[in-house]
Amino acid sequence: MKVVLVVAIVALIAVVIGQALLKSVGSVEDYKSRQLMTENESEFFGRLIVALPDHYIFPQVALPALIEGGAKDKKRAYSDYLRIAQQRVDYVVCDRSCQVVAVVELDDKTHSRKKDEVRDARLQQAGIRTVRFQSKSKPTVELVRAAVLPASAPTSSKATVA
Repeated sequence: MKVVLVVAIVALIAVVIGQALLKSVGSVEDYKSRQLMTENESEFFGRLIVALPDHYIFPQVALPALIEGGAKDKKRAYSDYLRIAQQRVDYVVCDRSCQVVAVVELDDKTHSRKKDEVRDARLQQAGIRTVRFQSKSKPTVELVRAAVLPASAPTSSKATVA
């Protein structure tokens, strides 16, 4: 009789714990939609589209979609991945064959110069040029085109920062 009671209590505890875990892990109600870009970023996105009509512009791209660690050691490669896993770039400009031409950043008060320099260096090491514009003084369409597509820079993922 005591064994049956103990088994019943353990089973009840397991059910309660299981339900609590399911609620905390798989509840769709815990999520809500958010805007892909701020109003400021959306306006600049339109400016990029006008400035670069022969290119694809992708906003809010996760950094691991663009670069990966080059370490052969799996532990180090995973550590390198974790360093960039939560980062994203404002815009990626690609040519019609989807080769990366440049990353474009719209710097505002949310940007950290020190963190930006580290990210830019990682992108540069991978052969991806970063072009930065200040949110307070956005450039004209012509200046955007000239900065993103300089005459001397190759339009491929092998572009380098001058």
